Amino acid sequence: MKKHLNITIFLVLSGLFFVLFPKIHFSTNFLELFFSQKTVTLFHVISKLQLSNNIYIAKKGFDQESLNELYNLKEKLEKFPQISKVSISLVPSKKMQEYYKRYYYLLADFNDTRLSQKEIHQKLLSEYERLLDSFVYVPLDTNDPLGLFHIKLFPHDKYLKIKDYGYVLKAATNIDTSSTKAAKELYDKVHSLLKDRKDVLVYAPFFFMVENSSSIQKDVQRIVTFATVLLILLYFVMLRNFKLLLHGFMAIGSSVIGAILLSEYFLGSINVMVLAFGISITTVSIDYMFHHYFHGKFTTKGFIKDKSVFFGFITTFGVFVIFSFIDIELFFQLSFFSAVSLLIAYLLFSWAFSYLDIAKPYVKSQERKTKKFNPLFVIGISMGLFTYSYTHLHFDNNLKNLDYKNEKLLHLSKIFNENLTKKNYQNIILSAKSKELLLQKYESLQTNYPDMLGIGKFVLSQKKCEQKRKILQDYDFKTLRAVINKESEKIGFNKGVFVDAYKNVDKVRCDMKELDDMGFKIVQVDKKYYILVLINKKYKIKLQEGMELLDINTILEKDMASMKRTVLKFMFLSMIFIILMLFFASGFDLLYPLSFVLFPLSVVLFFISLFGTINIMHLFGLIILIAISIDYGIYIHSSQNLSETKMAIRYALLSTLAGFGVLIFSDIAALHSIGFVITVGVFAIFILIYGKKYENI
Repeated sequence: MKKHLNITIFLVLSGLFFVLFPKIHFSTNFLELFFSQKTVTLFHVISKLQLSNNIYIAKKGFDQESLNELYNLKEKLEKFPQISKVSISLVPSKKMQEYYKRYYYLLADFNDTRLSQKEIHQKLLSEYERLLDSFVYVPLDTNDPLGLFHIKLFPHDKYLKIKDYGYVLKAATNIDTSSTKAAKELYDKVHSLLKDRKDVLVYAPFFFMVENSSSIQKDVQRIVTFATVLLILLYFVMLRNFKLLLHGFMAIGSSVIGAILLSEYFLGSINVMVLAFGISITTVSIDYMFHHYFHGKFTTKGFIKDKSVFFGFITTFGVFVIFSFIDIELFFQLSFFSAVSLLIAYLLFSWAFSYLDIAKPYVKSQERKTKKFNPLFVIGISMGLFTYSYTHLHFDNNLKNLDYKNEKLLHLSKIFNENLTKKNYQNIILSAKSKELLLQKYESLQTNYPDMLGIGKFVLSQKKCEQKRKILQDYDFKTLRAVINKESEKIGFNKGVFVDAYKNVDKVRCDMKELDDMGFKIVQVDKKYYILVLINKKYKIKLQEGMELLDINTILEKDMASMKRTVLKFMFLSMIFIILMLFFASGFDLLYPLSFVLFPLSVVLFFISLFGTINIMHLFGLIILIAISIDYGIYIHSSQNLSETKMAIRYALLSTLAGFGVLIFSDIAALHSIGFVITVGVFAIFILIYGKKYENI
């Protein structure tokens, strides 16, 4: 029964996987895993404010035919259940015009200067003369003939448009565009509608998630498939032992499946980046199998107690455990997945494989005695490379550089953003504990920035509304109306033309509510209320509590800088842990195995410095390199049979190169960065192992 233990464990885990597979959630949006909690909340606010939920469709040309095609599209889009509103004209809707009319006296700026009868007569006379002298029709405001109220109702342009291209249609969605499934469904419907139309551009911010997710998924599938096929071929050529090959793949499968199941249970979802990485990390654990195999440990009939393998495992496992406490979601997931995968693989290779009765392979003994390299010499070279790298490396704080480069959408984004966004304004997010406090904060800010745009243009706080209402009630509009009617007849206006002047001013009510047509809205997230305000760039804004400048690049750069400090801190902790483990494994003779960490690390940094920039995923690749390279230092240092140890390490390195090296071919910069680090690092370890002096026995 025990000799079938590996098969039993694999079948049980595989069965669980297939049963639970429909419930496992795989995420493709890896950028969000880098965000701080503050940024996650901010992006949630942005989503609820629908700042990234609109779809823009531009038709080339400024003629009536182009407009007609857009209106035709408008009719079709309005039938989509995912579309809440479609607009082409910038003229306020009928609902908004009724709103303006109802609350005109409260929303408009009111000049409460008391006018004498003579001043009223003079103003009406000026209006009368203007009408007589005009060659074209000039409208007369019979509701406010003295111009006591002023409000800007209509925009200058009648239609949304892209300069030198054409008119633009804007469609607002009512779905959660952060949901890949819902966003993909709408994306497909919109593109299906437009597929036979010429000279049409379509863009929406959430298109990045849809297209990039698809590209990332295809890239990951390609990488995983390539890595799997390469590993199968490599193991078949290296091992030439069908039984060990079959059991080896089952053990690897068990470690990956077990890591997936536990990640889903504890984390709730698995990013496809983690899955691609998980396939690669199994190539690290395979060195436990190679080491036991070439040292003839698979006939022991019990748990294999090998000091060097144990210390190699516990060091690598410990590094990933340390990083599982990091406050960066992606690194936490990667570290958790790796730690679980390595633990399962180590237990299987050290326990279940001991009952397989697999004989030790023949390894030709060396006819020459190997001299160990001088670790001080290697460490000296490493320090020189570190120094060069430190003076030539710059950290890339742009998180978006790690994502899939969607050149087509980046180009469309530039076109629409440059033409449709208010480029002269700074976007500010205001927050408060209640709507009333939020509106009051807006009004307080407006005293410093009078041309500020936001929901406060349409909705007043209860406090301000009551203040304005009192001012209107204190003004004697009844007497004013009587004087206007009397003086207007003297001047020559028809009788009763101003009978509705300042009518119902005394009946205004403070019951204003926001409408979707306003273009601005108030949203609630986590017991706080948020609004977007636009402030002209001519002002230098002093940010206060409850104010956040909405500059995505700056926010992400701050997050990246914070992540860099965090990762470096955890790398420092990992190095302390490694040195302690080396001390337990080697005593004070730890410079030799330590050189297996420092040399590949310095070589990788040197090659990265040739390109000038290092990113956060390079750093994580260095963490993996540290975790795996120390194993080989321990194996070589404590080896009693160097031929067998070197053979095991050579196979393990080739396996790691096949698993991680393929990541260098990824179109995703994040995966490519890890692949680059591991590939260069593995070659550096090969130099240490085979770049030795020999002497005849």
